[in-house]
Amino acid sequence: MVRRIPALIGGAALGLAALAPQAWAQTPPPPPRTVELFPQDPGSAVVEELQVVARPPGPALWLVEKGGAKLYVVGSAPPLPHQLKWDSPRLNRAMDQASLVLVPPEASVGPLQVTKFFLTGGGGVRYGPFSKNLEERLPADLKARFVSARERAGRTAVPYKDWKPAVAGFILLSDFRQAAGLSEAKPVSTIERMAKAKGVKVKAMSQYRLGPILASAGKLSDEANLACLRDALTELEYDGAHPTDIGTDWANGDLASVRARYSSSAAQRCVMRAPGGPALLAQQIGQSADALNEALNRPGVTIAVVDLAFLLPANGVLDRLKASGATITSPVD
Repeated sequence: MVRRIPALIGGAALGLAALAPQAWAQTPPPPPRTVELFPQDPGSAVVEELQVVARPPGPALWLVEKGGAKLYVVGSAPPLPHQLKWDSPRLNRAMDQASLVLVPPEASVGPLQVTKFFLTGGGGVRYGPFSKNLEERLPADLKARFVSARERAGRTAVPYKDWKPAVAGFILLSDFRQAAGLSEAKPVSTIERMAKAKGVKVKAMSQYRLGPILASAGKLSDEANLACLRDALTELEYDGAHPTDIGTDWANGDLASVRARYSSSAAQRCVMRAPGGPALLAQQIGQSADALNEALNRPGVTIAVVDLAFLLPANGVLDRLKASGATITSPVD
């Protein structure tokens, strides 16, 4: 269970901004989508510069060039449906040239961290053994939503009863997605298989320490815990009503539509409420940008899979790469 706590801050579920809406060749464009879970980030200046009308097949892909090196950046938007079928001729061609695929950072979890977590009663994110359980503590309206959500996920109250609201909400969100056929590992796991099939080396961009994340989550106030739970349930309820929307739009490279539902996720909003959370988020974005800059210092072609949450906000990874002197375009072949 401890290994799931980094979802509170990890890139699989953080907020973003995006590109212009799709234009159709023979029919008038549909009205802009108005569905929006949370307020949006103002957006990456680089992305705004690269708005295109005609999208090639496949997910969003950027070409970053510096000093003769090429880096293809794939924007990911987990969770995606397990059964989602997608293809990207541009990514396939890049994979034929690449010698390295970089995937998102991994959590570094040492045995001492796990031991300390349990010896301290769950690092401030669990209730004591003789206290009320989670559902007995929730306001009536929030309790009704939580119970409804866990029943939809096919879960009893037991797995969540000792967790404080914020962590319980994100554990439930993950459980619900699993029950609904949504994979938080995709598309990274699919791209890893593509790379291994072609004999291309796969490497995590970096590792981040679990300790500061646990400490930050444990410092959430009671009010912030309830706010985080509300946001997690809002995201869960949207996922339940639109289980394939984001996956289809992601596979088609329709970032404007993805943004309408993926912007400023519940996890990111929760991070911003925690003491030290904004700095941890900025650190993760900075580490990803540093890893991609390092890749641009090596000759040849590299592919990197980066959560759109890190790519598309103002001063996100793409903006930082451009500021370092890289040229960024949308590859069309």
